[in-house]
Amino acid sequence: MDGTIRVGLEEGAGGGVMAHALNVPGCCAVGPTPEAAVDAFQRALMEWLRFLAASGEPVPPAEAELEIAVDEWVSTDARVLAGETEALFADDLRALEQDEAERGVQRLGGVRGRLLAHVRRRPDALLDAETSGGMTARQVLEELARAQWWMLSRLGSTPMAEIPETTLARLDTALALVVDRLTALPDDARGRSLELDGEEWTPRKVLRRLLWLEWTLGGAAIAALAPVVRVGE
Repeated sequence: MDGTIRVGLEEGAGGGVMAHALNVPGCCAVGPTPEAAVDAFQRALMEWLRFLAASGEPVPPAEAELEIAVDEWVSTDARVLAGETEALFADDLRALEQDEAERGVQRLGGVRGRLLAHVRRRPDALLDAETSGGMTARQVLEELARAQWWMLSRLGSTPMAEIPETTLARLDTALALVVDRLTALPDDARGRSLELDGEEWTPRKVLRRLLWLEWTLGGAAIAALAPVVRVGE
C-alpha cells in the first residue's frame, strides 16, 4: 500500500457528506460539509490503519505522510448524517479479483475476532444491559446480523429460510455465508452489476459496505459493553 488514500465523497439528501475509502475499504466518516467529512475521515483512517497493522497487514509506516485524494463525488438520496449510504462509485464497477475477495474476507474475520473477544467472555445477559447510548449491545449485534443476511441478496444469493435462534449464531452463520459467497464468485460475476430496490450493487461495493458495517457496528457493540465492563469487572 502506498501513501495515497483514494476517497469517494457521497453528498446525501438534506445535506451532509460521507467520505468512503476506496483503496482501503472499511473506513468511512461523515460530516456536515465535504471539508468536515474529510477531516473526520483522516481521524477514522488512523484508527483503521492501526487495526490493519496490528492484524499483520502492510500499511504505510506511522510516520509516513498520507495523501487523501478525492477521486469521486456523487450525490444520493441517502440521509448520510443518519448513517445511511447508497453510493456507487466508478471504482465499485471494477471486477473484484479473487485475491481481493480473499483479502477482504480476511479483514472481515479480523474485525469479527476483535468483536467476539469482547462479547464471548461475558455472560449473555450483559448484552441486554442498558447503556447511555440508547441501544444495548445485543440490539447492535442483531442489526449487524440483519445487515449481513440482507447483503447476501446483493451478491445474488438467497439467504437461508431458517435463521438460527441466538444472536451469536446468527452472526456466525451470516458471516460464514457471506465469506463463502464472496470467495466462490464465478469469474463472470466479479464485475456484475445488480439493481435491487432502486440501488445498484456490485461485488466490490458489497465488500466495501460489509467491511464498513462490521467495523462501525462492531465498534458500537464494544462501546455499548464498555459501561458494563466498568461496572462488572
